[in-house]
Amino acid sequence: MTRPWTLLLVGIAGCSFSSSEMAMVIDNSCVDDTGCQQGVCSDRICIDDSGASVEVAIEVLRSSSDVWGLTPASWAFGAEQASSPTTRDLQLPATRQVRGTVRWNDLRIPATLRFVRRMADSVQSLTPVAVEAQTLREEAGADELTRFDFSAILVAQETYDVVVLPSTDMVMAATGEASAPALRSLPPLYLELVIDDGDPGEPFRFDIEFPSDLASPCTTSEDTGCTLEAEVLSVDGLTELPEAGLQVRAIEMETGRIVSSIGETDETGRVSIRISDTAADYWIRITSSVGRAPFPAVSVDPDVVFDSQSETRFIYIPRLPPVRYTGTVRDANDAAVPGATLRFLSTGIFGGSQLGLEGSFSGSATTNEDGTFSVELLPGYYSISVTPPADVENNWGVLTTEALLVGEQLTAAEAFIVPPQIGLQGLVTTFRDEAASGVTIVARARSHADSIAMHRSQEVVSNSIGAFAMTVDEGIYDLQVRVPSETGFAWLIEPNLAMSGDRGDLSRSYRLVPPIPVRGFLRASDGSPAAGALIRGYLSIDDGGGSRRIQIAETTSREDGSYELLIAPGLGE
Repeated sequence: MTRPWTLLLVGIAGCSFSSSEMAMVIDNSCVDDTGCQQGVCSDRICIDDSGASVEVAIEVLRSSSDVWGLTPASWAFGAEQASSPTTRDLQLPATRQVRGTVRWNDLRIPATLRFVRRMADSVQSLTPVAVEAQTLREEAGADELTRFDFSAILVAQETYDVVVLPSTDMVMAATGEASAPALRSLPPLYLELVIDDGDPGEPFRFDIEFPSDLASPCTTSEDTGCTLEAEVLSVDGLTELPEAGLQVRAIEMETGRIVSSIGETDETGRVSIRISDTAADYWIRITSSVGRAPFPAVSVDPDVVFDSQSETRFIYIPRLPPVRYTGTVRDANDAAVPGATLRFLSTGIFGGSQLGLEGSFSGSATTNEDGTFSVELLPGYYSISVTPPADVENNWGVLTTEALLVGEQLTAAEAFIVPPQIGLQGLVTTFRDEAASGVTIVARARSHADSIAMHRSQEVVSNSIGAFAMTVDEGIYDLQVRVPSETGFAWLIEPNLAMSGDRGDLSRSYRLVPPIPVRGFLRASDGSPAAGALIRGYLSIDDGGGSRRIQIAETTSREDGSYELLIAPGLGE
């Protein structure tokens, strides 16, 4: 990247504007149609009159002032066509307090409860806000019928998926003595909760009971709803050694959910975990502890590894000698890159040689001032990502490389050369040909599951002439030109913008035009105004492989519950 580009970036990114300063520069207000060079005047702003129509879904998030939970934590309204102007009144459903106990054989179990509402088909692509509740330190309630360990405010007549996660707090025995941390005693529970219609003033009861016989030993014919005991040994030729300090749990093969308590091997390699009674086919997952010598993460198929004729279970894991791996990170100008984070991942550490075992290993390192690093790894093929620190002066990009072989004779790497970031600059103007200064431009990175690297989102503010500049990593981005709703303009979105070294630096021109207003009142279930709620608008776009929702607007409901979402009639570029 050239020096002039860097100076431009510093000058623009350093600007900041308050809302009042922005309103004086960007103003879509009007008195009548003569004040609108484009569109028509409606409710004191110029609005679109092109006949454009946009299908908008709406999400509402509870106001922080609603301390009693009279409105849902979140609620979504399905997509409807909007054209200038559109009136859309919104009424939120009723909520109901849910109370209950969490018990195992009459013992109180400390846990975190996570409630996730099942979404209707029309809003399936939006993610509801999960409601979490912690069990109380002391039981609440006046008597046996009203006692409770937890309380949550949920939506009446809705269905929730509930996860009960035993916590690190101790389970207290009937004698008042601590026995063991809950997460080492019990597996998570995965439940369904249907909140029946009823008196909203009365709490809905949801009492939770762990299966009573989880402490019973597993057998050759019964491997769920019981306690599984095993010994974990590392093997090098004919030498077997017990492995202490390893974390052990059961992971459901199809869903990836944890379906057991979390055990830790002792000095003899012994471990016991309690398996959920509803678990389907599962792996036994063994991972290392913090501060322990390098050890692979191992998935064990019990149907293959365990002797079906023996109640004694052994898990034999090949012992791999760690390798001290060193190298340097430099940029395209051969300058050292200090403070870069390197992540190493090998997903086939055993190379398919161990029947019933799948092994992986990950490690990380940070470069020193001279760009050097050192890390302990196990032999294998690795994918590597190098993420340099954010540095306006240098603009280092993220590097991803595949199939690096590490072994006894391969302990050092040639220098990893991070690429320069790619320049993205542009100009934001209004339909009146005015400079849109103080506008926030966000390049939101789209995630990709195929790589261990993650390109980074960037955000800048346009300067006094509406210009902006940023540098970004190679990857796919959603560009958002975010304009406060009080200016009378809508956000402008350019989805799926591909930035690549082959394509080079890009320049963009964004024009803010009269928006499509969606206006109405937001009310609670009893008809009262729902003030201070965050309201977001979403558009469905087709990515080729499927559709997804992208946020295109945001506002807050006023004291009387009224709101106004401003929607751009089209996408950017």
